[in-house]
Order: sequence, then structure tokens, then C-alpha cells
Amino acid sequence: MTKLVFMATSVLFIVVGLMMTHYLKKKNLLPNRWLIGCSVFLIALIPTLLFPTMPEMIKQAIFGISGLLAVIFFESSRLLAEQTKKRSSQ
Repeated sequence: MTKLVFMATSVLFIVVGLMMTHYLKKKNLLPNRWLIGCSVFLIALIPTLLFPTMPEMIKQAIFGISGLLAVIFFESSRLLAEQTKKRSSQ
């Protein structure tokens, strides 16, 4: 049962990241993908190093935000690659 819950949560997590990426792109609010890529690590690393006794719920929230940014980074990279491929084939 735990495996099923984990798998469903993982799929939901990725789908939410994909939906956020497409929504931000549609609204023209998607920042530079390298800014997102660097912030993935910094958002998780800096608070963990500065506050090693942070409550577990806050750590999980930080890692969740970092994970969503990672999904946004890879999806925006994929969209950019598709866009570049379309331009070169025309």
C-alpha cells in the first residue's frame, strides 16, 4: 500500500510541475531556466546548512519546493529544445 501511495504522489508531483510550467509560459512569467536550475540547489542547501536543527515539516516543504523547481527546469529545457528544433527545420 505504501508503494502505491508513493507512486501516486510522485506522479501527481510531476504533473503539478508540468502544469505550473505550462501555466507560467502561457502567462509569460517563466523565468530564465538557468536561474531556476541554480535555485533548485540553493533553496534546499542554504537553509539546511544554516539551520541544521530545522523542524522536519519545514525541511520537507523546502525539499518539495526544490523538487517542483527541478521539474519546471527540465520541462522548460524540453520546451526550449522543441522550439529550437522547430525553428531549425523551417
